[in-house]
Amino acid sequence: MEYKIGNNSSVETNLSKQKVQIDLKSEHSDSDSVEATDLNSDYVSILLEKLGYHSNDITDIPDELNFILVSSEKLTLEEAVEVLKAAVEDHAEDENIPHHQYDDWVRLSTITDLATNDLDVFLSKCYGAMIKFSSPYLEVRAVVDQVDDPTIPVETVRAYFLAIIWSIVGSGFNEFFSHRLISISVSTSVIQIVLNFCGTFWANYLPCWGFNIGGKRIALNISTPWTKKEQMFSTLLFAISMGTFYTHYNILTLKMKYDIHLGFGYQFLLSLSVQFLGFGFAGILRRFVVYPVKAMWPTVLPTLALNRALCNRNGGQARRQYKVFGYSFLFIFFYNWFPTYIINILNTFNWMTWIAPNNIHLANITGGVTGLGFNPISSFDWNVLGNLGPLIVPFWSLVNQYVAAVFSALIVIAVYYTNYANTQYLPMFTQGLYTNTGEPYSVHMILNEKNELDIDKYQAYSPPFYTAGNLVSYGCFIACYPLMIVYSMFVHTKLLSTSFRSFGRSIISLRKREAWSNINNSDGGLSEFHDIHSTMMKEYKEVPDWWYFSILVIALVIGIIVVEAYHTNTPVWGLFVSVGFNAVFLIPVTLLQSIAGISLGLNLLIEMIIGYALPGNPFALMIIKAFGYNIDAQSDNYVSNQKMAHYAKIPPVALFRGQCFIVLLQIFVNMGVLNWQASNIKGFCTPKQTAKFTCPDITTFFNSSIVWGAIGPKRIFNNIYPILRWCWLIGALLGLLFGVIKRWRPRFLPRNFDPVVFVVGMLSFSPPYGLMYFTPSFLVGIFSQFYIRRYHVRKWERYNYMIQSGLAAGLVFSAIIIFFAVQYKGTQLNWWGNEVPYSGVDAIGLPLRNITELPKGYFGPDPGHYP
Repeated sequence: MEYKIGNNSSVETNLSKQKVQIDLKSEHSDSDSVEATDLNSDYVSILLEKLGYHSNDITDIPDELNFILVSSEKLTLEEAVEVLKAAVEDHAEDENIPHHQYDDWVRLSTITDLATNDLDVFLSKCYGAMIKFSSPYLEVRAVVDQVDDPTIPVETVRAYFLAIIWSIVGSGFNEFFSHRLISISVSTSVIQIVLNFCGTFWANYLPCWGFNIGGKRIALNISTPWTKKEQMFSTLLFAISMGTFYTHYNILTLKMKYDIHLGFGYQFLLSLSVQFLGFGFAGILRRFVVYPVKAMWPTVLPTLALNRALCNRNGGQARRQYKVFGYSFLFIFFYNWFPTYIINILNTFNWMTWIAPNNIHLANITGGVTGLGFNPISSFDWNVLGNLGPLIVPFWSLVNQYVAAVFSALIVIAVYYTNYANTQYLPMFTQGLYTNTGEPYSVHMILNEKNELDIDKYQAYSPPFYTAGNLVSYGCFIACYPLMIVYSMFVHTKLLSTSFRSFGRSIISLRKREAWSNINNSDGGLSEFHDIHSTMMKEYKEVPDWWYFSILVIALVIGIIVVEAYHTNTPVWGLFVSVGFNAVFLIPVTLLQSIAGISLGLNLLIEMIIGYALPGNPFALMIIKAFGYNIDAQSDNYVSNQKMAHYAKIPPVALFRGQCFIVLLQIFVNMGVLNWQASNIKGFCTPKQTAKFTCPDITTFFNSSIVWGAIGPKRIFNNIYPILRWCWLIGALLGLLFGVIKRWRPRFLPRNFDPVVFVVGMLSFSPPYGLMYFTPSFLVGIFSQFYIRRYHVRKWERYNYMIQSGLAAGLVFSAIIIFFAVQYKGTQLNWWGNEVPYSGVDAIGLPLRNITELPKGYFGPDPGHYP
């Protein structure tokens, strides 16, 4: 079909009137050929420009755009307009949709006359095809296939075996090094490479021995090559095992800090309950953050991109992508030696402080160790440059976070230099707590022999005091919770209402007898969604809601048994408080991650609530915090896996079976590793441990249990820092203000401004993570997510995520080699390039005012009158 421009087209004089044949022969497609069609080349050029392909070379049309052009022939104009009308409503205020594209949708959705100029007809059908048959997001179109073959093997013996082996290795390795001062973890991208090598070897060389059970063949190997779905399935099972194993904090804190050794039963049952509670909630979250198109999940796209390249190396583009991955891997593998070991100034390039090393004001403002980090060139280390995820996180989110960090830094300056709450007697921007004499706070000084708060010791010692940086960060943290809830009610109204209706119907259906016997009785709410990925996933059996509800109830019962049978001094209602708060906050928290690529934990919220409800009970706080925080963390982990499976067309029941088994396996692996460490590593979790297994994570967890559980938030909020309690109201009012404006007066706010992302950026700016960790990362984001994506979009969609995966994999391998080669033995290079970043005031963190000059020698209330 040939389109011609109508007389009313403003671009008529510039068109060449030639035709181009569009033929979909994508190397990523499972279809060998699709019927070709003739389109006006000038229209195709205009579409290329609108979609960001600034070079109008129609001989180099991306595969995903080929697919859209061919698919547009399946739509009538009326159908395309209906698709656009729905998209205009669904994606209103969607920051991930380019503004000019959304404006086009709005204009084209009003077309009702077939006599409309041909260019608008062409654009309407192409946009409609893009939304209906592909994805409105360039990021997703670049890495996700638009077709599916349900016959591709997934749950094979080789896929399960390799997933189990590498999950054991990976989760054990990550647990082992998680308690080191500089932790190392095996990323998903590393395991993807290993899985692909092992799977390909297995498929080529192992025999196809097997047997039949119930008419189903169980074979050591199958006659097909290692498939992309086996690769993705195995990757997903590993990814679920590298998530948060939060109960190691509880187990090691009791062992190493309280000298309480509870046996296998307590450890296993607590871990089982905590891990699977999050699993149960993940089933509920499917409707909100897996099925909706708007839930893009930018953080999972590099995994999908690498999976595609690994399994499609025979195509020309895939080979180029794989080479780019290899070059990125090799570059960072060797380069990482320099900032990590050879020349540390590449890591902490606090060059401004070298001008006057003893100038405290210069160190406070520009320093990278204990200063705020106002430095345009502060690091050349990818560990720092990649802090914000600049190759993954959408640019609008990066801008919100960076501007928020700068704003937060200015607030810290104001707080500190006005000496609010005596902050000038402490360092400006350091982590931890301090006494009223400026010494680091030692919680052991206020505990009795039972590790409980001793009021007399507390009154003789000191209340805990925060630095200006910590104070501002805590205030933002508190304000973010009510802001997020209130704002989400205004902005995500349609998504929330649709999903809640679906969820309500599933609850009602549980009353029916057939709901408990027929796997096909529930689609998990998938029938409410009609995009191409949800439509293709309807070919597979969905996991019934009652499976998830059953796991949720069983995990909660096990949790009750743990707190009662092991005399943990924890009331059962505390578990229900944790579950209740997660029920309220999980949806907006997970929505934030699925849309903006950033996460927010509920740890501080749980600490404050339980600290108020159960003052002087650190043991209860630790247990309830484990439930309250890990439900959120694990649920995010599970649903991100489900979204990857949704994109990759992995059968949900297969993923459910695999996840259940691997999560159970992970509990045994991690428990075995951490108990072995505690019993066999000399000096484990002590400050002078020679291999740096000093357990900084456990120390922070222990200190929090004392501050919030023993001392309690009432003393801190009511007397020491009363401003913090007002942050609850401030957050709610901000959520109401911005929610009303976004809903009814959006023109008064920048479209890409999100107050929740902004406040998360503010609270992320907390000691020791100053602007040194924001500015370099933001500059990388400008180059990748703004410049390359806008002006070289073909290169961006082909190579951006491959570079990210290559850097992540190379960094891990390099860190492992560096650790075992030099760091484990304590070998150091002592020269100027390694010493100068830590030779001035910036490395020490001195207070602006000298406490010894005070008449009493301390600030704040007098001993014996502490709150």
